[in-house]
Amino acid sequence: MLAARKELQESLCCYTADTLIYIDTVREFCERNPKWMLGRETELEMMRDIKDRADNIDLSIGHVTQSKNKGKAFWEYMKSKVTSVTPDSKRAELEKELAGVLKDTLRGLEKLNCFLDALENLAVTSLHVLIDENQVLRLPEGISPEHVQVVITAARVICPLLLEFKRDASVFFLPKLQNVKGLAHQLDKYIKTTQKLCEKLEKNSFSDFCQEMNDESLVDLEVDLSEDDIQRMLHHINQLEEIRMNQSFHTWFLFHDKPCSGFIDMFSERQPRMLQFLKDLEENAVQLDRMNTGAASAFKVLKNQELIASAGKVSVQEVKALRNVPRVEADIPDIGQAAVKGPLALSKSARAGFIGLNALFLGMDIYFICKDSINLAKGSRSEVSQFIRARTALRRSEMDSWQKIHDFLCEGRLTSEENKAILETPFYPEKEMKKEKEKWKCFW
Repeated sequence: MLAARKELQESLCCYTADTLIYIDTVREFCERNPKWMLGRETELEMMRDIKDRADNIDLSIGHVTQSKNKGKAFWEYMKSKVTSVTPDSKRAELEKELAGVLKDTLRGLEKLNCFLDALENLAVTSLHVLIDENQVLRLPEGISPEHVQVVITAARVICPLLLEFKRDASVFFLPKLQNVKGLAHQLDKYIKTTQKLCEKLEKNSFSDFCQEMNDESLVDLEVDLSEDDIQRMLHHINQLEEIRMNQSFHTWFLFHDKPCSGFIDMFSERQPRMLQFLKDLEENAVQLDRMNTGAASAFKVLKNQELIASAGKVSVQEVKALRNVPRVEADIPDIGQAAVKGPLALSKSARAGFIGLNALFLGMDIYFICKDSINLAKGSRSEVSQFIRARTALRRSEMDSWQKIHDFLCEGRLTSEENKAILETPFYPEKEMKKEKEKWKCFW
């Protein structure tokens, strides 16, 4: 019995200490968020500047004829032509510059990940362990149980936003000049979502949390607890600790009350088409590399131009049905028209995958993959091949991220209701919980 009491004391101390450390991590990041934001916004502007300079390499005369300010456009056109540096050398230099920017970005995202992990762990923390007026747990001086509960509840409310960050940043943010627009777009989304998270959390004023705590002063098991109470509490706290380490349940929990089966079914249905689409793109890149230099058309024109226009319309309809961001909706309707003028030759499976890809990657950068793919035929054979390879690598990294979410959800939903019930179950003996029952009903 003494061994069980000691084990319970250690487990409860550890669970509580970790909770306070998570809160302190969240509080510290929110306090430093303005500085973090400034760093990322600077990197975002540098990416956009790199993209602008890359666009001005080896300009065509169309840059002049299509520009409203023809004087300025003509000067930019001449400047791109009258130089001793080759276009490939300029691109290599810009890609090197991009690598330096992304190195700083990844360091910043590492700091962000500590904040996100702490927030996610708080979201799956039991409110019942840290209740008021229990005779077992004593928090360090200056730390209010009510405030801890408020922060945990806030984490639960905003945790669905964490799904935005469920990708491997080190794989996604690779220095490929062809992807810089997509990288900038994703970093911009990270900045805005992070700001939203901090704003919602800062509405709950953070207190100073002490990380150095005396275990003996935290837990008092000298109260009237039976052997059954001790064993039940020990089993419960071990279950709560396992929940914190269960990534499958975490992923399921981030979906909140929205049925994850919709995502699972959609991904399972469309994944083969999307993978085939990427495979076809890569094969096109290989064929381009094998072409003779004297072959510009880089692709065979699709036989039915109406099919291209209709594909653009279907893409718009699917995206709108999935409530995609307004900016993308505003830009995509031009795709059908543009495709007729400069189509990218794709196989039937690639065209089907193209539509499915757009619909699934809502909010990622479907605008870029659509518009840039259509404009491929304007570039040289080498440029088109490099673009396809870079873009398909980016898409595959996204597919891997969606696959992990899919797998976690499939695993997590098997025990999700059981784990949620564990979080909702009162921790302390019934006599300690009478005053708290009504109080915590509102949180669920």
